[in-house]
Amino acid sequence: MQFEKYYWNILINLVAVFFTISCQDLSSPQNSQEKVINEEAYRTQLVLSNLGLAKGENFLGNNIFYVEGIISNNGTQIIKRIDLTFLFKNSSNQIVFQETRKALQYRGEKGIQPKNQANFQVAFENLPEDWNYLIPKVQIARITFHY
Repeated sequence: MQFEKYYWNILINLVAVFFTISCQDLSSPQNSQEKVINEEAYRTQLVLSNLGLAKGENFLGNNIFYVEGIISNNGTQIIKRIDLTFLFKNSSNQIVFQETRKALQYRGEKGIQPKNQANFQVAFENLPEDWNYLIPKVQIARITFHY
């Protein structure tokens, strides 16, 4: 009898553990999937313009190239952060360097408000020698919204 009671306790505890696990927030993956879908759709609301290239030197005298431009938020969300992917090409139009970098990030309640724009500037050192020294292709890699 005692042996049977011991197994019932184990069984009840296992059921309680599985119940607890199954009741955890299962909407979390769906919410993150929805965020990705919203981010993908929202990319059409962002416009990159006035892309340019500037050259400078660091304190060691090495060249630094700055890719700069304007990001316009034509949508309805407040944007907290934008990551951009930069594709540097050679004279044969082949990608010789690709990197994703944070272009803008706001803290607190600030961000790029709807129907506003912000300037960005991203620095690059040690670019490949066979880079064609033209403005790289710039793509929006990631958007973080203010919720």
